[in-house]
Amino acid sequence: MPYMCKNGAPLSYVIRKDLDEGIEWENLDRKTQQIYTASLEGFMFNIDSKRVLTLLKGLCLDTEAETWFRNIKCGREAIKAVQIHYDGPDESKRRKEEARSKLKNVYYKHEGKFTFEKFVTNLYDAFQILEKYKEALYEQEKLRLLFNKCQNAHPEFNQEVVICRTLCKTFASAVVHLKTVVARLFPDVAKPKSRRNVSSNMSSKELNGVDISDLSRWYDSSEIKKLNESQAGRRILAKIMGDKKRHQRHKDKIDKIKSNKRRGVKSIQSTPVEEGSKLSEKDRRMVAAMINGVSNAMASATRPTIMRLLTES
Repeated sequence: MPYMCKNGAPLSYVIRKDLDEGIEWENLDRKTQQIYTASLEGFMFNIDSKRVLTLLKGLCLDTEAETWFRNIKCGREAIKAVQIHYDGPDESKRRKEEARSKLKNVYYKHEGKFTFEKFVTNLYDAFQILEKYKEALYEQEKLRLLFNKCQNAHPEFNQEVVICRTLCKTFASAVVHLKTVVARLFPDVAKPKSRRNVSSNMSSKELNGVDISDLSRWYDSSEIKKLNESQAGRRILAKIMGDKKRHQRHKDKIDKIKSNKRRGVKSIQSTPVEEGSKLSEKDRRMVAAMINGVSNAMASATRPTIMRLLTES
């Protein structure tokens, strides 16, 4: 629900644009009339303008857009500054030139290199940009560009383009017709590659000496350590560990590792002392002397304390 101001108008009245020429007031709905009736000056406007400025700062926090209204205290003026930078005359000129360049350079020649779907999407995007800046193309011009830039050498496709010139009167209907033709003539190319095909291309692939042809298999600690030695290996490792079904797939092995960690202390305590690590007779006498010395020092230090406590009790 839009924020309603005390003057009865939505908060968007603060950032309203001028009405287009030729629009009659009686044809506007009640909400739009409220937006264009509210005053853009006075005490209430200043309050609403500050609220707009607060919202804009929150939306643009830590972005490049924040720079363009940093020293502006009025919400309406801040919005204008952002619009001028991102959608002003210079930016609109750049976008129109980019759209015209796209229409000039885009072609459909081979489904495997540049699909028909991408081709018509590029055309449509360019048409939309020109229409936004009131330089829309007529339907006949859109059809002419579509047909002339379809330069696929397939003979049946070219026949369908000729038929489409006669049957289709709009850009949208022509696109639907030709998309159906492309799907029929190039079924293998048009069909998206399955994940199984992608996996088969990774057969006998190694990285850091580790076989990564099957990322769903179990990787032991030594293989994980090797993968972690390079950036490419760490990316692969992230895919392995990010697999949500990994824990379920290797549940037995993961539970066994956890169980071994819990028994780690007992395992260390029960490990027999190796022959080479035993103390010699001379070393044992030295250790015994050190223990006796520490014990005597502790006894002499604590005896006065014990006597004091007994006396006090």
